[in-house]
Amino acid sequence: MATINLAVEIGTSYTSIFVSGEGVVLRESTTIAYNGEGEKKKPIAYGNEAYKLIGKAPDKTVVVNPVRDGYIVEVEAMTDLMTEFIKRILPTSYVFYPKIKVLLAVPTGLEVEERKIYEEIMLKSGVAEVTLVDNVITTAHGLELPIDAPESALVVNMGSGVTEIALISLCGTITGCSISVAGAMLDRALMDFVTGKYGIKIGIATARRVREEIASLYVNDTSSMEVSGISINTLTPKTVRIYAIDTYEALMPYFARIAEAIKGNTNLCPPELAESLHENGVFIAGGLSKTPGLKEFFADIIELPVTVAPDGELTAIYGAGKLLEDKPLLNKIIAQQ
Repeated sequence: MATINLAVEIGTSYTSIFVSGEGVVLRESTTIAYNGEGEKKKPIAYGNEAYKLIGKAPDKTVVVNPVRDGYIVEVEAMTDLMTEFIKRILPTSYVFYPKIKVLLAVPTGLEVEERKIYEEIMLKSGVAEVTLVDNVITTAHGLELPIDAPESALVVNMGSGVTEIALISLCGTITGCSISVAGAMLDRALMDFVTGKYGIKIGIATARRVREEIASLYVNDTSSMEVSGISINTLTPKTVRIYAIDTYEALMPYFARIAEAIKGNTNLCPPELAESLHENGVFIAGGLSKTPGLKEFFADIIELPVTVAPDGELTAIYGAGKLLEDKPLLNKIIAQQ
């Protein structure tokens, strides 16, 4: 029987799949749309196509995001979505269904029962074998840090549902935490800010587009974009221009909370690892890491060197993919979990 090796990352906003020998072959919205209820309920759209239906679907169509705040909360929906995604990436050249082995990047610090949920979803999706690895570890490997060395670096993965912070050494986590200050919370903050300042209500998809396109931590950033919503006064459609300085005012307090959480974790560093931490500093990845001005903003608060991944949204899945080809290192990591 043919075998195919995959690395998978299930995020609040996006799900990514890496195929050994090929790279990232799928990155789609973690969204699924259903039509009907009960036994008549059927999936009608997956991934990016389902995301396009948010706020636009008729009453009998329900759009579901199975992951909230970084964790799977809709098991059936996530199983349906993952089954579809795996079907999409299988080569048509296979005569028989191949044996699929998956390395799955999961939120750091999952309890035993929570880990079982992730495993069961993958097995029900057609996967034969599942290996779970903490997301901060795959992120660190994607950053090309020497994760099996007796030295430390602080890794921060700023996703859509959760920001994970961990001090890494010898393939394990020395100290760390997860906070819910992440992309989804920032999107909601932008929605509230635009309503308060401009008097219009915008949807969550529009807020996310504003964050991804013009959000900035530079106070002199002159970027702008037009957005449409509903006037809170007239209840009619209204278009306004949003500026980067608006995003700074709305989001800066949240980025400051993340920076303070990072700084708090540096203070928990064991004395024996303090020297390497101060030398290596903090490494930032995840979708939010692309925010202009982030490096300088964090460095002022954390007071350590800050390195931002060039492809932050793909760092964790690239790291997981690289582990597929490094069994000795993977075994060391598994032994520390």
